[in-house]
Amino acid sequence: MRYLVIAGPVLIAVFLLKSKPGHWLPLLPLLFMAGGLTLHMGVFEPAVATLVIIMFTFFYIADRILRNKTLFVPSPYLFFIFIAILIQVVSIFISIHVHEQYQWNAIRDGSSLFLFFPLAVIIPAICRTEKKFNQLLRAILVTLLVASTIGVIQYISITSFSRVDLGLGYVYRGRIASLFGNANIFAGYLELGIPIAIALLVTEKDIKWRITAAVAIVLGILSVLYTFSRGGLLGVFLGCGITLVYIFRSKVWIPILIGILAVVLLVMSVGTFERQMTFFMDPSAHLTQPTILHRYITYRGFINQFTASPVTGVGWGAREFYWGRSMLYSFWEVRHCVSREKIVTFGGLNSLFLNHAVKGGIVSLLSVLLVFATIYKAFFRALKRGGGVLAVAMFAGIFSFMIHQIIGNQLRFPTVNSQFWIVTGLLLVLASSDLIKQNGEEPLNRLQLPESTKQEDSREKGKNVPHP
Repeated sequence: MRYLVIAGPVLIAVFLLKSKPGHWLPLLPLLFMAGGLTLHMGVFEPAVATLVIIMFTFFYIADRILRNKTLFVPSPYLFFIFIAILIQVVSIFISIHVHEQYQWNAIRDGSSLFLFFPLAVIIPAICRTEKKFNQLLRAILVTLLVASTIGVIQYISITSFSRVDLGLGYVYRGRIASLFGNANIFAGYLELGIPIAIALLVTEKDIKWRITAAVAIVLGILSVLYTFSRGGLLGVFLGCGITLVYIFRSKVWIPILIGILAVVLLVMSVGTFERQMTFFMDPSAHLTQPTILHRYITYRGFINQFTASPVTGVGWGAREFYWGRSMLYSFWEVRHCVSREKIVTFGGLNSLFLNHAVKGGIVSLLSVLLVFATIYKAFFRALKRGGGVLAVAMFAGIFSFMIHQIIGNQLRFPTVNSQFWIVTGLLLVLASSDLIKQNGEEPLNRLQLPESTKQEDSREKGKNVPHP
């Protein structure tokens, strides 16, 4: 009570002084990252991050109405994402009224993909100046630095060994998760953030922010290694590679050399990172591992379930149970039946796309594919309008994250889902870069491009491009 009595007036005073959503937007990435704790509220199981986005969305809508401003910036990309949401609503409706799944389970399970979608609407409406845009980028960078620092400290402080992985033949100190609760979730978050940090290292003019970006990159890469996530390592390597190839596109040998050096360093440290490296160096030797066998058994079962009901699936919110003729968990097949009461947590089926195919059929699978297709269309538009290395970095993060989602489903967790939609919102801003105004006045058609690109554009146009 003493803390509330002290903090209450302070928060109210700060809120009155900074009463616009734009003042609080840069704080959201940090709140989302630290908001993974789940609360029990009747038929719902919201995370703290989910409650934050709900309150901020209402705050944003109220502010726009009171100030007589439009709620969103019209764009074809938002239109297609709205279509994807409508398709998913149809899938949830079918789950409730055709498959007779418990309605709150169906709504909670089926809405997980679009939980933080409001950010894709809010960010383009607020970040209409270069200052606001850069503030949110730097907020992402600081959050990545904080999460990675905590992760590295966790690894240094570990003194025991992972019993689960010892049973699989791996000897290493446990896997880190920072504030995300699970190593694979943390790896998915890093896939989305590290390419943006590389872009900021190139585009930032302030030396302090360049140093911050460099430290965040180093700690982020160390963190993804210490998660011992094979999909995470592949995703970060792919995202960083795409970004570096674009930055050094006139000197492709530089990213190739960086990649070779990275591989050499990992091979030299194969004793520490055996779980990841031996999987890529000798994949045939890992075919009998319980984790691989479990995926094979479950994926085969999911494909059978999908083919049994390909159009509408088994229904969102379906109750999972396991079927197998062995006492070994690796040989248990996941199956589904109708749910009649609240389910606390839902399985992600170890695959975003299989999750949608099994639970929502082709209808729901079309929804998630439309989201990614719209994002990639926005990327090409952003690149054409001068988004440069920032657009490429955002695309690289989302693309590598999507590849990881074939064998993982981190997007259903609020801490990662929020990062995904923040990056999507920023990409939509770049796709409509004529809306970004320098100092709130003149349109800015080129946003933080590398000097080489600016010079090329200058030669093409026959004039100098002023620095933003």
